[in-house]
Parts: sequence; structure tokens; C-alpha cells
Amino acid sequence: MESRIKTSLWIEAHIRICFAADMPAFVVARGDSDRGGVLLKVDQFDAGITLYEKTMDFDGNAVWRCLYSGANTAEISEKIAKKRDFDPDLWVLEIEDMRQTYQPDAAILDG
Repeated sequence: MESRIKTSLWIEAHIRICFAADMPAFVVARGDSDRGGVLLKVDQFDAGITLYEKTMDFDGNAVWRCLYSGANTAEISEKIAKKRDFDPDLWVLEIEDMRQTYQPDAAILDG
């Protein structure tokens, strides 16, 4: 059985990494601290917002799947609400990336 880092620990570490890179990050919604999933909302202001969901590929590697990219805040809020309704253990982390330099910690798959 593969050991896995607690979601709450990953969230805390990721927030510190973002703040060190001068990108404010904060928890929008808390999920299960041990095994909760993660939605990552990256706000690049004039360049729009991207919503990612952490998942696994067919080989068992962690990847980020792009769920949304655009500027419609109502649409992104609706997508987050639907995901959280389906899975209340889901975390939502928002990152403010004014300089558009954020890179997730795993590969990105298109929706």
C-alpha cells in the first residue's frame, strides 16, 4: 500500500510555498484532513481564472485536471458548489497569481 501525505498537510505546505513566491493563497473550503480531494482555483486576474482538480492518471500518478478556464466567476462558483455538493470532503484552495507564474506540483491534463 502506497503511503500518502495527509491532505491538510499538503494544503498547509502549498500555502507556504505560494506565500514564499509572493502569491497569496488561502483555503476557501475545508474538507477531510486525511484523505480529502483538492480543487485548486488559480486567479490570474486580467488573464482569468483556472480551476484544477487533483486526480490520478491511468498509471497512478498524481495529475491536475483542468475543469475550467475563463473569467466567469459565477460559472466557476457553480462548478465548485456542484463538486462540493457531490463530495463534501473536498478542499478548495485559491491562489492569487497576479504575475501569472504559478505552476502546479504535478502534470496538467486538459478537461
